[in-house]
Amino acid sequence: MNLPVLNPIVKNVPLEKILPDKLFLDLFEKKFEGYIYLTINGKYGFEESIIIFSKGRIEGLIFLINGYDVELFGKDAVNFCLNCFGAKYGILNLFSLTEDQIKLVLLFNEKMRFSLAVTTKKNISILKDIKYNDIIIDNLLKEKVKIEKTTKEVLDDFGLDDLLRE
Repeated sequence: MNLPVLNPIVKNVPLEKILPDKLFLDLFEKKFEGYIYLTINGKYGFEESIIIFSKGRIEGLIFLINGYDVELFGKDAVNFCLNCFGAKYGILNLFSLTEDQIKLVLLFNEKMRFSLAVTTKKNISILKDIKYNDIIIDNLLKEKVKIEKTTKEVLDDFGLDDLLRE
């Protein structure tokens, strides 16, 4: 997916310097038009969280895990995108878009649509002391992550175990 990157507001800020609850509240109060692009070093490698905002509301989400062909969109991506804000290490970028650019992005990527207002104390409190949750990533990848096998086990699978020296 190609998103415009012409108007960076914040570039390569370490995640540990960001207070997610204040960030989301500030974006809402300023009626932000654009997106957050957050990359973290998660349990299984790099995870990417892209959150699209229109008039300060979350209007679209994408969650990716490189190397595992994981792509989640919209409602399916919400928990995973927000989970990224609890990671120890990450880099946050914030890009401004016009209202028309947001409409086009959402029009051509309908599956990413999910509307959520992060405005109430309850919504914001979720982000206040968020911690990265390995368990939801484990559950997402349980079919994709294979248990490493020894050389003997791999050769056994192919009936070639007699090639090993004793």
